[in-house]
Amino acid sequence: MPLSEIVPSPRASVRPGLLNSYELRLMVRELSQRQACSSEQVLADTGVSLRQLENPAHGLTLEQELMLYTRVARLNSDPLLGIRIGARLSLTNYGMLGHAMMGAVTVLEALQLLTEFAPLVSWASHSQLASETHQGQPCKALSFFPTAVDPCAGALEVESTFASLQTVFNDLMGEPVHFAALEMAHSAPDCDLAPYREIFSCPLRFSCKRNALLIPAPLLARRLPHPQPEYSQLFRDMCRQSMLALTEDRGLIASIKSMLRVGEGAVPTLDEIAGHFKQSARTLRRHLHAQGVSYQGLLDELRYDQARRYLSSTQLPVQQIAQHLGYAEARSFRTAFKRWSGRTPVEFRRESPAD
Repeated sequence: MPLSEIVPSPRASVRPGLLNSYELRLMVRELSQRQACSSEQVLADTGVSLRQLENPAHGLTLEQELMLYTRVARLNSDPLLGIRIGARLSLTNYGMLGHAMMGAVTVLEALQLLTEFAPLVSWASHSQLASETHQGQPCKALSFFPTAVDPCAGALEVESTFASLQTVFNDLMGEPVHFAALEMAHSAPDCDLAPYREIFSCPLRFSCKRNALLIPAPLLARRLPHPQPEYSQLFRDMCRQSMLALTEDRGLIASIKSMLRVGEGAVPTLDEIAGHFKQSARTLRRHLHAQGVSYQGLLDELRYDQARRYLSSTQLPVQQIAQHLGYAEARSFRTAFKRWSGRTPVEFRRESPAD
């Protein structure tokens, strides 16, 4: 269907539900229908009722999303759950961003839109697009940093995200798209990998240093079958309006906290965060000061929260936790944690056994 037939009115509401809320609904249904887990068991202690989860108009908080990812991951017994759910999240599930990508001229333009407006998919989504070479050939690397701290939940999020991206680009091109490679930081599941190979049309690598999708230059240059450049600016503007609406709904401080959730040591700078809100660092600093907070204070608060989660729910060594939180060395992390809690990381872990 041409985009001209589905362009929404500029006056229409631009506050769609986030993709990851729909993704979580599908995961909870899978556990309740195919595994020995009731919906009530999955939702226990998350602060989310089944009615709220099933209501597309009800927005989950970031904390609720994280708790649900962790609950689903810990109760799940299907190693293929992530890729099976992700493969069901097609271009139509991306809402306004999906329309914008459909109107792109090339695969590269669609990829850039996906990166620029990633919060429309998941508010806490953190991805990075960079140029590099793969086996001597130029390509783009789309690196993805999972929001979830729990390793199992992070792996579930990564696999679902990449399976969805494979489906989305297949939809855009109208045929299977072959990426250069897919790298995932978690280890390979203890199961037949044939279903992975059926979904991903590229070499797979597990236990890597990052989570990244490598897209070769020839694919990036390919034109989409039905470009709609005349609607390009309209959809970009509507995506920006959606981003602003989400920012208003979440609040400035909550939005910045979401962006500051770090993965693999990637801590955005104040300039990068200000750029996200289309303002200068000086202006953003002034807004934060007016609310009695600072960038460093928010970063410390988030690091302390994540550090406690790592220490209480994983067996990662302190050095690795420090790297995940963006510290150049473990000593700086130990000093900061002692300042926050009055205890060393080792003391905190010893006194706070994992649940």
